[in-house]
Amino acid sequence: MLPPYYIISDNHFFMKSDNYEKNRREKLFKVFDCIKKRGTGTLIIGGDFFDYWFDYPDKIPSGYENLLNELKKLNSSSISIHYILGNHDFWDFGYLKKHIGIVTHDGDLILKFNNKNIYLTHGDGILKNDYGYRFMKKIIRSKLFIRLYTLFNSNFTTKLANKISNTSSRYNHTDKNVQVIKKDVLEFARKRWSENYDMVLVGHYHQTGTINENNKSLTFLGDWLSKYTVTMIDQKGLWQGNSKEFLNLF
Repeated sequence: MLPPYYIISDNHFFMKSDNYEKNRREKLFKVFDCIKKRGTGTLIIGGDFFDYWFDYPDKIPSGYENLLNELKKLNSSSISIHYILGNHDFWDFGYLKKHIGIVTHDGDLILKFNNKNIYLTHGDGILKNDYGYRFMKKIIRSKLFIRLYTLFNSNFTTKLANKISNTSSRYNHTDKNVQVIKKDVLEFARKRWSENYDMVLVGHYHQTGTINENNKSLTFLGDWLSKYTVTMIDQKGLWQGNSKEFLNLF
């Protein structure tokens, strides 16, 4: 994985194609074009790139064709892509690797750069009160549940997945609980810092910004629903801003 590291998270691209969705995708494609022109580096997706993903043996969700095409072109341009699977898109069974060239991670991602140990995680299930969600997560990721899921018509399972994802995200994706989120995630980060990690980056909660403490840092990776967040780690350190600010850097 070559630096610089370009990190996006929680894009939640939908299968529908309205003006809002087209605009969100166009913003991303401009970022991809900029990364390609820079010529080297790694794109890291922090999870929930798709609002729903399940690759059946003979079918993948429709409506993502141009996104997959742009990811493939980016990967073909010598930019490697690493994808931490989130709670909306964890049902990947090899399609993204086989057809797009993406390296997927069913768990957290560890980097070492400039003598710093970096810990990246999607972050779902971190909050102390997420007991019900953590239990549900074990069930819906089990081999038995997946096997049963594939027996149903894909149109039905798409509706079911949307209902499940709404249940898991209703609390975490609203700003009214920011203080609770930051308190619990900071406690999580402190545990990682005690394990000799210097930088902790967390998605899922759609928050932005960095908290520094004793030469360690916690960074929230934002979203692509309204913030259009890009986080970059290079020789200068960590930078974060929206897509327009990112494009203006170069």
